[in-house]
Amino acid sequence: MYIDEFAVAAGGGAQVADADVLVIDDEQFMCEGCRQTLEAEGFRATVAPNGQRGLEIVQRVRPKVVLVDLKMPGMTGMDVIAKISEIDPSIVSIVITGYGSVASAVDTMKLGASDFLTKPFEPDRLVESVRRGVKISETRRAAAPAPAVAPTPEAEPEAPDQPAVLLDGLETLGQYYALGLNRSDFLAELRRLESEAKYHAETLGQIKAKERRVLDLVRDLRRVDEVIARHDYHKDALLQILLDVQEELNWLPRHALRWIARRLNVPLARIYTIAHFYEALSLEPRGRHVVEVCLGTACHVRGAPELLRRVSGVLGIQAGQTDPQQFFTLRTVHCMGCCALAPAMKVDGQYFSNPSVKQLQAMADAYRPEREPACQG
Repeated sequence: MYIDEFAVAAGGGAQVADADVLVIDDEQFMCEGCRQTLEAEGFRATVAPNGQRGLEIVQRVRPKVVLVDLKMPGMTGMDVIAKISEIDPSIVSIVITGYGSVASAVDTMKLGASDFLTKPFEPDRLVESVRRGVKISETRRAAAPAPAVAPTPEAEPEAPDQPAVLLDGLETLGQYYALGLNRSDFLAELRRLESEAKYHAETLGQIKAKERRVLDLVRDLRRVDEVIARHDYHKDALLQILLDVQEELNWLPRHALRWIARRLNVPLARIYTIAHFYEALSLEPRGRHVVEVCLGTACHVRGAPELLRRVSGVLGIQAGQTDPQQFFTLRTVHCMGCCALAPAMKVDGQYFSNPSVKQLQAMADAYRPEREPACQG
């Protein structure tokens, strides 16, 4: 009997309720093998013996990733993937099948599957695919518009008055004195950070009020502090800190690098040397969502240049650029390995076949949160 059947009999136990990965397969050894492999890597996994049971769990739990076998009695894997997309578009489907073919791979990707694993597959390949799927799901959920909530007078924060701000400033100045530093040092550092905030906004091509620029800088540096604290301020973890900061901010802005250098007491030149050496690190702004258009031979002869023109027009950027709000980065690639979809493009790993301008606009609106008003400071 499947582990999930025990949980359902008990009224939906914690193992099902907390799952972020669901495996749907009529072969028990495959379900258990995937579950044990994923749980060993820290994922919370549960299983289902058929499509109907799997969809019941999807409705109740909303996992981030669902592994689906294509050939099962009753409801087919294709039907399951289509239903999952209707239930929750943020859920990432990954195909696992012993009957892999180019046609079935293309068909499942058209339905929204993000990956296609042919049995038998290596555990590392499974873990890598699921880890990527979880990130895609989290990105989709973060980009989804939040439900509108009517503001109430109690929920609105009170604006700080000038005397309260002055008291906070004096308290901070007192802490600075305690470090053996004087007022001129304190003011000089504040001016430098304010200058960094302006430089950062200009780098992104954004026009913001001074207050917004400063608050954005503070938000970034607090996130950097959280990353450094997770690594216990160890200098030996510098590379991993840079990778984690990039994961938080999408790239490595100058103020973040200077803050890391100061926190860890590491020369800034050393940090830049590492950032330039590793291709995985980016010193250029990158969007939250990466849009890739294939310019390979098959896609090129079927209209890829025109598709790139449409994508560029909708996003307002050229290939190799990132929009000022850092929502999108547009890239071109030589081959995506899905020639049957030509001309093809993908957003955060999700494939699309020759979308129209209307479809592109709908995708952009779905991924783009509400813009904040631009203002001059």
